[in-house]
Amino acid sequence: MTPRESEIMELVRKDPSLSQQEIADILSIKRSSVAVHINNLSNQGYILGRGYILREEPYIVVVGGANLDIFGYTNEAIVLKDSNPGHITQSTGGVGRNIAENISRLNYRTSLITVIGEDEKGKFILSELNELGIDTENVITLPHERTSVYLAILNEKRDMEIAINDMDIMEKLSPGLLSKKRKIVENAVGTVIDTNLTKESLEYLLTMVNQKYYIDAVSAKKAIKIKHLLNKVYFLKANEYEAEILSDISINSVDDAILAGKELISKGLKSIVITMGEKGSVYVDSKNVEIVKSKPIEVNNATGAGDAFMSAYVYASLQEMKLREKLRFATAASRVALLSERTNSERFILENIVEEMKNVE
Repeated sequence: MTPRESEIMELVRKDPSLSQQEIADILSIKRSSVAVHINNLSNQGYILGRGYILREEPYIVVVGGANLDIFGYTNEAIVLKDSNPGHITQSTGGVGRNIAENISRLNYRTSLITVIGEDEKGKFILSELNELGIDTENVITLPHERTSVYLAILNEKRDMEIAINDMDIMEKLSPGLLSKKRKIVENAVGTVIDTNLTKESLEYLLTMVNQKYYIDAVSAKKAIKIKHLLNKVYFLKANEYEAEILSDISINSVDDAILAGKELISKGLKSIVITMGEKGSVYVDSKNVEIVKSKPIEVNNATGAGDAFMSAYVYASLQEMKLREKLRFATAASRVALLSERTNSERFILENIVEEMKNVE
């Protein structure tokens, strides 16, 4: 921050309602010069959003996908190649967007970096993000592009049978666009990334922008993009299929997951949780191995459980919880999500997660 930028910060801290012309008059400089300084402060993350919202508290950055989610589910076993009676719901989603919402619901300042189209779906996503109190100054709207759509078919147990994602727009979240957000990322207390980003964008962030990176593997096919970058990752959340792809170890049991985790740590990864559904979750770092299990639960929608786990783990890390408590807290958060019919639950608040911790061993 330059001396002039420090002067401007002090002025808007005292009176956020000052116009650029008023700031220029006080400092005896041109209004255009004030505009340049304000833009620089915004790019560096010192000013968040319109109206000179100052960064007086730490914030987390999430970089990833945002899309419209369409879910169809039946109450009976799915019959293939036939019309199945059921219900269809629509909501906003995307791994990055979901994680940003959940962390924000835990009252931690959150900024989302993503791309949306200049269409009704994009406007809907942006409006909802603003209502949730998430910083949307770094959401990039791209003309002539389609906002991402995720279509999932759930079975009678509310577990996913098949899904189709139309996320071509994520190819546009390039290293060039991300370079304009570099200071926002660097000044955060941590950055969450999902592997919906392109391989080039993942490489840019992990090798060129200094940060503590928490990564959600998303899927086995997408996780492969970070296989050569594991030594740049602070924390990775993966299920057994994603961990198999990254470690080249077949995972059929908790012991297999521990071996896979240790193999990934040997490749430079700092820490990992491998989620295994009813078998529990396995945590591995260079010094620790922890296994956490959840009591049986009636699942309403399994889609948001992984995002909830990741969100809560990141939050617990920022709160400096002890390792075992972090894992129990994150597992309890996934239970809150499983109990909800929506991917992102309005019940995802601190009190409800703490209450669910009694069901985690």
